[in-house]
Order: sequence, then structure tokens, then C-alpha cells
Amino acid sequence: MRIDPPKPEKDPFEDLSPLQKKTRKAAIVFAFIGVFVWAVKILFL
Repeated sequence: MRIDPPKPEKDPFEDLSPLQKKTRKAAIVFAFIGVFVWAVKILFL
């Protein structure tokens, strides 16, 4: 009995329009900046 290697899952975001991709990227960047600012505020204020 042969065991096939697991197939990589299809990227659910590859079929988005260019505007949706840009919006998603902006949202991720915005979230990282928000978390960073929050952490700095907690640590230093």
C-alpha cells in the first residue's frame, strides 16, 4: 500500500482581484502596526 505525500492546499487568496489583494495586504500591514503600537504603549507608558 502506497502512501501519497499530502497535496499542498490551494491558496484561497490567489483568485482575488488585484484590488482585493492590495486591500488584504494593507489590512495585514495595518494590523501589524496596530499590534506594535499597542505593545510599545503597554511597555513604555
